[in-house]
Amino acid sequence: MDSKNILELSTVLYISVGILVGFIGRWWLLRGDIRQYPTYPNGYLIHLTTGFIAASIGSVAFPALLANNFVAVTFLTLAIQQFRDIRKMEKESLKSLESDVSAPRGDAYIDGIAKSFEARNYIVMISSLTTTVIIFVLERYLDNTILLISTGVLVGFLVLNLLKNYTKGHHLRDIMTIEDGKLHFKEGSNLYVNDIYVMNVGLSATRERILKNGLCVIMKPNGNSEKIILNHDGQRKAIMHECSRLLGLERYIATRRNFDTGELALVLVPIDKDIDRLKKILFSVPILETVKKEIK
Repeated sequence: MDSKNILELSTVLYISVGILVGFIGRWWLLRGDIRQYPTYPNGYLIHLTTGFIAASIGSVAFPALLANNFVAVTFLTLAIQQFRDIRKMEKESLKSLESDVSAPRGDAYIDGIAKSFEARNYIVMISSLTTTVIIFVLERYLDNTILLISTGVLVGFLVLNLLKNYTKGHHLRDIMTIEDGKLHFKEGSNLYVNDIYVMNVGLSATRERILKNGLCVIMKPNGNSEKIILNHDGQRKAIMHECSRLLGLERYIATRRNFDTGELALVLVPIDKDIDRLKKILFSVPILETVKKEIK
């Protein structure tokens, strides 16, 4: 910066590169589906806007410190508080939708989703900060502006990719196998999947509908730690929510555990009766962070 505190053109360019890297990164991390939250276009706009703000804060921080402007540190602190507030708003928004869905997500699943939104803003801010730090540090040794910016962008996206992979969670496909089950009734009204009791169904018309349109599978954990995951109430709510959300729910959905083997039976009467799709959905259900903490 010059004596009049007007930013030099090169400084503006380097900061803009950092913002661009962070904004593109937030776009890359964005996940959306017309059947889930965040919906588009409002959800996209909200998260891209907060991502742009996070990228701007990360890009400006290092040049501000070089200019002995320590207010930048205060801005970082305020940004963290704002991102935490965003997490709270995400939780409140998702909880307000619980009464409108056939199978609620549950508090554990909502908490995991809200944390992911908050973490993505930190990823954006760190990648933007890294980009500008690399550019300003290498500026002392390199005269080639294109090479300087290219190196900063490369390192910024590398950090972005590393953080993305680090925060990437696991899915149920990592801990279990799935086998087909058989729906049948015993003693007139007791519904079973193979030898696992599920529920009592009193009406004969409902029993006929379950046998005609129902789907069922047996989820088998790979070990004792995996049994804990499948037995977690929040994890089972997440399973039922994802199945009912993607297949639609005509009638019942329930899970029951075999206490001897740890196997989990799932029964539902979906609108889209596709057993292969049901298995793909189950394999793709994320393992909740809350459950992994309990295993440790």
